[in-house]
Amino acid sequence: MTLAPYVGYLAAALGTICWIPQAWKAWRTRNTSGISLVSNMLFLTTVSLWLLYGLLVSDWPIIIANIFAVIAVLTIVAAKLKYK
Repeated sequence: MTLAPYVGYLAAALGTICWIPQAWKAWRTRNTSGISLVSNMLFLTTVSLWLLYGLLVSDWPIIIANIFAVIAVLTIVAAKLKYK
């Protein structure tokens, strides 16, 4: 077995984990003044396209990473819209 899938899963985990504290803080404090809606919408578009790409090429590290990234960024966007 090659090293590539393990590197992919590690990158997927770390890339997703980095958004969880922001989502948690936004919902816990209800303060989203420091969050850019435009940036997060662009990032949501990016991770959604990566998810679609992963599905099209059946690449599980990309699929898994971007499922969780979409959820995390949607949570941040929802908090931004709710707690303007």
